[in-house]
Amino acid sequence: MGYGRSYDIGVFGSNFGHTVTQNLPVLLKQNFNASNFAGQCGIPAGASGDKIPLFSLDLGPNSCAPIDPANAFPDVPSDGVLPFSSLGGAISGVHIRPPSQVLPRVDAYNATVQRQITNSISLEVAYVGSKGTHGFAGDGPNYDVNPKSMALYGAIDIGTGKPYDDNLRRPLCKPILATKVGDPSVCTGIAFDLGNYYGNDAASTYNAFEVKVEKRFTQGLQFISHYTYSHSSSYDSNYYAIDHSIAWGPTNWNRNHVWVFSPVYELPFGKGKKYMGDAGRVADYVVGGWQLSSNTTWASGLPWTAGFSKCGGEQDVGVCRPSKGTGSFHTGVSGSIDPAHHNLTFYTPVPDITNPANPPGPFADPTKGHLGNIGRNSFWGPRAFTSDLSIVKKFPVYERFNMQFRTDIFNLFNHPVYANPNTTIDGTGQNDGKITGLQFGSPMRQIQFALRFDF
Repeated sequence: MGYGRSYDIGVFGSNFGHTVTQNLPVLLKQNFNASNFAGQCGIPAGASGDKIPLFSLDLGPNSCAPIDPANAFPDVPSDGVLPFSSLGGAISGVHIRPPSQVLPRVDAYNATVQRQITNSISLEVAYVGSKGTHGFAGDGPNYDVNPKSMALYGAIDIGTGKPYDDNLRRPLCKPILATKVGDPSVCTGIAFDLGNYYGNDAASTYNAFEVKVEKRFTQGLQFISHYTYSHSSSYDSNYYAIDHSIAWGPTNWNRNHVWVFSPVYELPFGKGKKYMGDAGRVADYVVGGWQLSSNTTWASGLPWTAGFSKCGGEQDVGVCRPSKGTGSFHTGVSGSIDPAHHNLTFYTPVPDITNPANPPGPFADPTKGHLGNIGRNSFWGPRAFTSDLSIVKKFPVYERFNMQFRTDIFNLFNHPVYANPNTTIDGTGQNDGKITGLQFGSPMRQIQFALRFDF
């Protein structure tokens, strides 16, 4: 049984400069070039930023008031917070942080029971878990903290008679909406996206049940085999700033079931072995010194999120998910590879869910202005099976000198590990419901030879 807490630097380096947090000698965080001052200080209009110098060394940067660093960069207030108004809208590259930041941490815990089965075989059963706090939302350190929401989507602005401007739908806009024809609807807050927000404010969880059987090396054989049943959940960055529940779901990389078997076997032939132990030098060169090792993995599929074909007309925030319907939705690799299109069926698409004439099925139309209630990563892709084999032949050369020739066969059975399917559940294209490729990093059979000298 154990518990531990670890911390990470998180986005502190991004926000405060790696010169401070990681002790690098130089870090450029803000710069100007000729394009920023076109038409001023003798710089022609339309000047290219990387072809015309801002100033000459003999005159220096304070030879022209706009370029003078005292004027070009805003003063830093005593509280260290730069208001957006002082940037004049030039926020590209600016790192935005919350008023206070906390170091990311992971709390890890486990409880294990071990049992000796024989003199060389042991059994281990364990619960392993962790909780991540103040981490990334999605795969990167930053996300948009002021994206469009579904608020006011499709609604008509009384002042203009047209749909509300997208910027009025941002959470930090703080809009004042028109109440009569001709009046403007305006943002009193921030009317643009803030995609460079380094919040360090997301969470993640991992819980697993593990069983391991291990045999120590005896009579030329050792192996380890373990099975893991796990659940890992985290946040995606898309729509996270608006609704955490929509961004929450199974982690992209986690396979719920994984079984691994890794044996090493020294063949019992040759000098000093059980069979042909008195073999001469030449015979031992042929039958002795052989070793086999392998690694076999079976795993359940990776998660994927269902989408539907006509969601673009019902939302514009990048959350293209249907709602739950009635009935079951069967998935799984079936049939053989289509010789014409080189794809493989994983599920049969349902009829267009936005067409009310179609019968009800496992998915329903969220309708315009609403997001579907199918969760993120709530479906699972094809299972994975791989088996690698290594064949090693050892040759004694002279006293302390030995030679080893090995053959490594990756994906021994040439079994494909398929990628997830196209995720449009009511599509009519030739690849909808189909698998069109292999999982990244899982090629077909490869054979490698190596020769090594030990001395």
